[in-house]
Amino acid sequence: MPKALILVADGSEEIEFVTPYDVLTRAGFEIQSAGVNLRNQDYAHMTRNIRIVPDYSKLSSVPSPESYDILILPGGAPGAKTFSNTTDVTQLIASFRLQGKYVAAICAGTTALVAAQKLAASSKTESVATEKAKVTSHPSVKEEIKGEGWEYSEERVVVDGKIITSRGPGTAMLFALTIVEALMGKEKRDEISGPLIVAETL
Repeated sequence: MPKALILVADGSEEIEFVTPYDVLTRAGFEIQSAGVNLRNQDYAHMTRNIRIVPDYSKLSSVPSPESYDILILPGGAPGAKTFSNTTDVTQLIASFRLQGKYVAAICAGTTALVAAQKLAASSKTESVATEKAKVTSHPSVKEEIKGEGWEYSEERVVVDGKIITSRGPGTAMLFALTIVEALMGKEKRDEISGPLIVAETL
């Protein structure tokens, strides 16, 4: 059973958090969430005023965060900025990449992936964590990502090795199903897509 860790901050996007959490649970993942720099330790105040109670109120409370198979970063501009500016998060992203594990980011969450790569590159050591990849994101941060030298795609979901990225709330279901397929295979993806009544084109 794959293990997934999804982060959440104040200003994260609700759909991009809840959809992967829901879909991966249906697929049989063991999934937990962790708050990052939450103003109120009881919940994350999301972009559309929904409150999400994470499994762990802070990242430092997660037992062995590197034991997970995939790290998931939802978007929402304020939340993504928190991820990008939090050393514990960028170091964790770099660690996942270094270990050859999956990192998945959607919408503005891709900027945290970029920030982690910059941090790793500043150490002047060559490693997987310093490599750039083909990615996508919300259009609002496209130029920021391209400006850092990353190959950019307009596809709704992009898979480049162990990096999975997607565009925004409207692609959250496709993003989640792509994660399922990457870690558990197409048969499992098809198995859960049916009962969800997933449209042929997402």
